[in-house]
Amino acid sequence: MQLVATLAVYVVVVLHVVFAYMEMVLFPTPKGRKIFGTKEADAEVMKVLAANQGIYNAALAAVLGWAQYTGHGDTVVAMLVFVVVVGIYGTATASRSILFLQVIPAAAALGLVFAA
Repeated sequence: MQLVATLAVYVVVVLHVVFAYMEMVLFPTPKGRKIFGTKEADAEVMKVLAANQGIYNAALAAVLGWAQYTGHGDTVVAMLVFVVVVGIYGTATASRSILFLQVIPAAAALGLVFAA
């Protein structure tokens, strides 16, 4: 069970690295605009905000990955709770897809961590 919990935590880490890349690199590109549903002019104005959001996702991934790797279970739990709470807010205010891309994976990982 411990291995499954560890893998689930690392899935959350990888997801947040991908989110960071999308927000920091892809956002103003045609592919990024398609993903985020923005127009070219809007993406150009919002790219700094998206990059700022991306660095938060990168930092979250770094801390969560470090905590899992070094065995800091309390930090792993705190970071997963953070992801779930922020994801619920994002689901309510920005996009329903956040529920499936962020909340459910983090909640599943959290449940597995507690079960292990």
